[in-house]
Amino acid sequence: MAPSSSRVAVVYNPIKVSGDEIRRRTEIRAARHGWTDPLFHETTEADPGTGQAAAAVAEGVGLVIACGGDGTVRSVARGLIGSSVPMGVVPLGTGNLLARNLDVPRDAVDRALHVAMGGRTRPIDLGEVRYTDGDGTSHDDVFLVMLGAGMDADMIAGTDDDLKARVGWLAYVGAFANTLVRGHRIKVEYSLDDGPLVQTRARTLLVANCGMLQGGMVLLPAAVIDDGQLDVMALRAKGVLEWAEAGAVLAQHTVRHRVRSLPGTRAPADEREQRRTPPVDFRQGVRVHTRILEKPASFQIDGEDCGTVSGFSARIKHRGLMVRVPN
Repeated sequence: MAPSSSRVAVVYNPIKVSGDEIRRRTEIRAARHGWTDPLFHETTEADPGTGQAAAAVAEGVGLVIACGGDGTVRSVARGLIGSSVPMGVVPLGTGNLLARNLDVPRDAVDRALHVAMGGRTRPIDLGEVRYTDGDGTSHDDVFLVMLGAGMDADMIAGTDDDLKARVGWLAYVGAFANTLVRGHRIKVEYSLDDGPLVQTRARTLLVANCGMLQGGMVLLPAAVIDDGQLDVMALRAKGVLEWAEAGAVLAQHTVRHRVRSLPGTRAPADEREQRRTPPVDFRQGVRVHTRILEKPASFQIDGEDCGTVSGFSARIKHRGLMVRVPN
């Protein structure tokens, strides 16, 4: 059912889809689902969607559809903060991480438009982050899926864009292998809420709103997109045995996600405490504060390379965004 305003706006990335195509497909779907007066805003290099989404809200629309990759989706979400206008997603990127976690059809414009215009509205959590880059400049941003410092960001920065365009998410495999061989552990300290300060060396430190990645891999099975919690994972493996143990844990997460009748993946708290340096450490909280103790580390937000950081703070805004999902 459409919100109080039946007008719909599409914010689209012209690199991912032509304006003529998205106009034609949107107008057909809008007529079928009772949406009127479609508006179209093209993203630019200077503004990848935030200003366009805010302008659409000011124009009185009842739905804003983000059409593009994860960067477009994140930018549009930022432009909707503070409004009650829901966001639809037409995922056309390589990762399509939010769409994967919400079961929105991928690489299928008509089906995704059908969900955006004919699906239900669901509130989800929105992550807010302030980070200091390698040059000492502070930035404020949002995230919908996860952000990370270390190996995962190195992998994203090292993936060839042309290869991504040809083979999709499989392009990350080669970059992952290279990062695994050449990567180093970063020295980092972090704390969640009012909890103790943790200092460690980690291959990567992930802060997640939800846990599914490309290929159906589930990193953080306890990460629920509307539970008001951030899930933090420190991957600390070193040596063959610890890597094998970490791999087994992560593989188990994916299997148990797909076979939901199996028991949960979290060990009891006292059992976790008995292990001094597990190769993978999981924690939860509403806020996390992180500082990189040696040289700045590579940083990514929702799969987008953000250079390097010397530290960041993130918090969850519980049900801070409305999205359209399948009925």
